[in-house]
Amino acid sequence: MNLRFEEEMKKEKRSRIIKESLIFLAMALGVILLAWLIVTFCLQKVSVVGSTMESTLYNGEDVIVNKTSYLLFSPKRESIIAFYPETEEGQEVSESSILIRRIVGLPGETIQVKEGRVYVNGQALEEKYNYEAMQAVGVAGDEIKLGEDEYFVLCDNRTDLDDSRSGSFTKVKKDNIVGKVLLRVSPFSMVGGPDIQETEPQEEESK
Repeated sequence: MNLRFEEEMKKEKRSRIIKESLIFLAMALGVILLAWLIVTFCLQKVSVVGSTMESTLYNGEDVIVNKTSYLLFSPKRESIIAFYPETEEGQEVSESSILIRRIVGLPGETIQVKEGRVYVNGQALEEKYNYEAMQAVGVAGDEIKLGEDEYFVLCDNRTDLDDSRSGSFTKVKKDNIVGKVLLRVSPFSMVGGPDIQETEPQEEESK
């Protein structure tokens, strides 16, 4: 009687261990599948090319782009975006052509660069970060009217003219936006604005 009871207990224990192992395996596979879906469809690694985004991002750095950021919401001013430049119809685009810039002008706005600053609808824009004054204005010397799906972008390195001031891609269409730049891979950190250190005035020496 006792032997039969012990056998039943051992059998029940084995069944419980197998069941728990299968549940753990299913959960692990689910986590791996979820991670794969996120990496494949939600996130994308993009390399920074050139000095256009210094001193926020530097040449050769890798960043993580959230491709789902603008599925429900529109891009906001000051956001750093990854996008494809406008190409001729039928021309193929590759991931190596992805550009990274900061949004300054939003759909429907009128943008102009003068006196080294950005003007939105005729008013000087108070920007969140401290940028160098722009010496070159390019096509933005005249007012640029943005359409309902168009954005005006600038380099964080304002001495570089490879942005919406250039005739190469004056306006960025929403359909060409890959997503929002969120993270720097190495060193791993959030992406904010240019790291410009202001020098504090030195105290006068006592006579």
